[in-house]
Amino acid sequence: MTVHVRRNVWTLPDGDLTLAHYAAAVAEMKSRDPQDPTSWFYQAAMHKTTVTPPKPLWNGCQHGSWFFLPWHRMYLYFFERIVRATVVDLGGPDDWALPFWSYDTGGTQARIPAAFRDPQGGTNPLFAQRGNNVNLGQALPFQITSPASALARPKFVGEAEFGGGITPDGDAIWNRHGQIELTPHGAVHNHLGGLMKNPRTAAQDPVFWLHHANIDRLWSVWASRPGHSDPTADPRWTDQEYRFFDADGTERTLTPAGVEDIENQLGYTYEPHPAITTPTPAPPPVPEMAAGNPGASGPARPERRELIGASRHPVRLVGRAASVAVPIDERTVRSLGTGLGAMAAEARGRVYLSVEDIEGDESPDTVYGIYVNLPDGAPDELAESHRVGNLPFFGIELAQDPRGDEHPHGLRVTVEITPLVRRLEAENAWDDREVRVTFLPLGFTEPVDQDDPPVQIGRVSLGYT
Repeated sequence: MTVHVRRNVWTLPDGDLTLAHYAAAVAEMKSRDPQDPTSWFYQAAMHKTTVTPPKPLWNGCQHGSWFFLPWHRMYLYFFERIVRATVVDLGGPDDWALPFWSYDTGGTQARIPAAFRDPQGGTNPLFAQRGNNVNLGQALPFQITSPASALARPKFVGEAEFGGGITPDGDAIWNRHGQIELTPHGAVHNHLGGLMKNPRTAAQDPVFWLHHANIDRLWSVWASRPGHSDPTADPRWTDQEYRFFDADGTERTLTPAGVEDIENQLGYTYEPHPAITTPTPAPPPVPEMAAGNPGASGPARPERRELIGASRHPVRLVGRAASVAVPIDERTVRSLGTGLGAMAAEARGRVYLSVEDIEGDESPDTVYGIYVNLPDGAPDELAESHRVGNLPFFGIELAQDPRGDEHPHGLRVTVEITPLVRRLEAENAWDDREVRVTFLPLGFTEPVDQDDPPVQIGRVSLGYT
């Protein structure tokens, strides 16, 4: 089997024609009959589309689900095969491979590659309208490009873990996003704006595929680390089948079990690429005595996440900072036999923050950082130490227009905040009566003074296990 190497688009050598071949292939695919499964239009519609009635295999993307990573790996794999066949038909090399956009490296590489920015008088097939001055060379902010928090998650399965929560197969935007799907995946989608901020149009932007190649690469990085593993013991994940069109227009079927080993099963790999940030350490394992052992001292940890506090008022985001208080239930704290902060500090439990019922008619170009107990006027470094995650809105439109057997619902983002709770407890800065959660627009050096499409948060809650 020939193994194709996906390379960093920012370190391609002078004179390399990878992107020139890609542009030519994109132009050719755009010229094909939209009914052709190998056409640009048809391939983009397989992710999502606004066009009705749907054709075979349209609207298949998996989001907010533990199927997010394997489905998009399959999608990229067959798309790459279609592009490679097109490159060959146009006289290019048969070893062409899709490059990845290494925005997580920071610096120059956090800018969208130049080949995608210049409209060339409307003749550049790689150009698309985008937001936040990215087509002018504005670098993406590190808060939305760094995979450090996601790579540090110890487990694949779980809505606050790397790969997402357990969901049935379906094309709905579920509420069990893995951390890699939130940041950098969803955050980069939102910040790029234009076609990229809406799942129905995202795959029409040629940079979509380089972005997802990087997300796919980061999955490989995560899986290669000691102690990390995919849910290979669960047939609900391993045996789920998805269908795609191959380069010859025929349907093919793959399962997550068939795409875990990219080199030996799919015939591609990634060139070595160093991570720019040291991953934030995951919370240490909870001692056995605290997990309900009859001989343990102190109260047992609950088997499932237990609500411990929730905000009483909705929050409206329009491009500016907003905050909400989350009162902590005193009776629940008393039932722990100790304070929530002390419990976390003693490694007797873990604390989670959920942003729930996120609703809006349109996704803004703005990504918000989620900050817990942010001091007023905090300098950048201190503020960053209080950021526990991000709030991107990729898919918010679909949550209001779900599939036929599902009622409309808002998005939900859940992050673990145990390390911050432990630190604040050690600094005597944790209050077991109330938590203050602040949402700040990311990527702006000056205060934002313009309205975004409004987004409403129904509730912010705290839970513990």
